[in-house]
Amino acid sequence: MLGVTVLTSFGPEDMDDLGFDGTIAELVERRAKKAVELGIDGVVASPLEAAAVRRIIGPDAVLVTPGVRSAGVDAGDQKRIATPAQAMRDGASYLVIGRQVTRAADPAQEVDRILMELTA
Repeated sequence: MLGVTVLTSFGPEDMDDLGFDGTIAELVERRAKKAVELGIDGVVASPLEAAAVRRIIGPDAVLVTPGVRSAGVDAGDQKRIATPAQAMRDGASYLVIGRQVTRAADPAQEVDRILMELTA
């Protein structure tokens, strides 16, 4: 079971809607700590918070990072994104890469591009 911290489409302006006075990073850390307390298997968090979340949840918990895009790829509605290499370097277990692949003219070639980035 995974707990979601804060959606990657949320920015600082969305904190009021969540009823939270702090920063996104503070809310992510708070929710990651709560997930550990509850014994959840891992969390879903923006790649921008991956390093901080990894320190909180430890090396064995699952960390899924949506909002992953190769450099130069349109961010779409995502506000807190990082490259595949950065997300993995910061502790991601799994990357969620959707539109970059599904909207590509050649999805298989796009997956190959991402894999090349990760091995470079």
